[in-house]
Amino acid sequence: MRLLIVEDEPHVRERLAEGIDWRELGVELVDAVSTGSEALAVVRSDHVDIILTDIQMPEMSGLELAGEVRRQASYIKLIILTGYDDFEYARQGIEHGVLKYLIKPADNEEIAGAVLEAKAQREKDLREAHHLAQLESRWQEHVPHLKAMFYKGWLHGRYAEWELDRHRRDLKLEGQAGLMLPVTLDMDPILKRNERFQADDRALVQFSLYTIARDLLEGEDCAVIQEDDGMVVALFIKPPAYGEDELYSLVNPLIARLLGTVKDCLKLTASAGIGSIAATPALLPLAYKHSRAALQERIVLGHDVAIPYRGASIGAKRQAELGQLEKELELAILSGHAERRQEIVARLMEQGFGPDKPLTEAKEQLLRLMCLLAGIVHGQGWTLSETLGNDYAYFESFGRLLAREQIEEWLLRMSARIGDAITGQRKSGAQLTVEEVIRYTRERLHEEELSLYAVAGQLYVNYSYLSRTFKEVTGESFSDYVLRMRMEQAKELLAKGLKVYDVAEQVGYKHVNYFSKSFQKYWGVKPSEMNK
Repeated sequence: MRLLIVEDEPHVRERLAEGIDWRELGVELVDAVSTGSEALAVVRSDHVDIILTDIQMPEMSGLELAGEVRRQASYIKLIILTGYDDFEYARQGIEHGVLKYLIKPADNEEIAGAVLEAKAQREKDLREAHHLAQLESRWQEHVPHLKAMFYKGWLHGRYAEWELDRHRRDLKLEGQAGLMLPVTLDMDPILKRNERFQADDRALVQFSLYTIARDLLEGEDCAVIQEDDGMVVALFIKPPAYGEDELYSLVNPLIARLLGTVKDCLKLTASAGIGSIAATPALLPLAYKHSRAALQERIVLGHDVAIPYRGASIGAKRQAELGQLEKELELAILSGHAERRQEIVARLMEQGFGPDKPLTEAKEQLLRLMCLLAGIVHGQGWTLSETLGNDYAYFESFGRLLAREQIEEWLLRMSARIGDAITGQRKSGAQLTVEEVIRYTRERLHEEELSLYAVAGQLYVNYSYLSRTFKEVTGESFSDYVLRMRMEQAKELLAKGLKVYDVAEQVGYKHVNYFSKSFQKYWGVKPSEMNK
């Protein structure tokens, strides 16, 4: 659970933020801010579960804040802390959804108890909202739509191989592997003399075709999808043990039966384009294009026909597979996955530069890879000479590569150099940002108002991004870092003989007693005992 503290009095805010061990209570302190407007900014930019707020604050009262939070994020639990023991305040607080109303001076134990109550209530709400049975029910209701969206994306070649595997696993379609045969179906044009339907009814009769196809064909071996243009796709999938002739023999009579049923039910005709067979998931988009190309031949062959694809079978499948591998290589370079890069390069070598490949084909594939690498660099807004440095001349030598081993070494070296440059740029940007935060913080350790939210505002950086990046780079949260810096500096100053109250002020504590308590908790000794 994530807690936000809103209190305009610095010493009270400091006591609430650091005087209670929130981590031990299972609560993460998001921030401690002084105004309602700051609190709303945090709510909009970060995830907050509980807000502990004072009621009397400048600009915006705690009740006004509660009302705004209820409008923007009603799930947040609110606790009001005030010195005004007034029924009217309590009544208004209840109207704004306030869970707890504490009267100052509330001690730490009472405040912690209220936050734990809010935490328990929020966890209960989450359990009820995400009850497993409800989720399963909602998931089952949503699955048909998700499957249709998945099949559409697959047919149009929108997924990488790993995305296909993930979606099929999520939708429990892992068994759909083997031979795939797409058939595109469409209603033939409605003639003017038709007494039952008009030309404007085309969308209706296309939907009727979809429902008839689904009733007759859909099952374990066939998925039926309606495209955005109204056409219907019947995707037949059979295990690898099936032969291509066997699959065609199964599909042809089913499609003939479907077209006959449409004619009997609607008194209209429909036609079908039977695509080529895809032996791998990556080749399905090409097979689907073949089915749509076959359907277009009804312009010549007439209506109420099932037309098989007459072009080459997936002889172009090698190019389709290579194109998919090139996309995967680009993703591996951009994401900095070295092992994945090496794996894809090995597959590219096997499929694009094998001993059975013609020389002209291998040269063309090498040129495509050179263009791919150059495109990745230019996509970053860089030049090849700046990015590759001493390797730029080696990059330009691609035309003189003669052996497969030379090409593989060239591709591995160039993709690694570009990938490392992108990863280095990403890391250096984050490192630079964190260095700015550290420099800014060290210069202001004496200031009481020192929160990551304020630092983010001063550096014009998104708060959530800064919080995540700071922890990734330094290994500790910003609040832990500030506490460590203050305690280490305090220890050094005390060792030099400075008075406790002077040290407290120099490290950002306005109240000596609170500083002494924090120091003793951190170092195990009181500040006054340091030089004894």
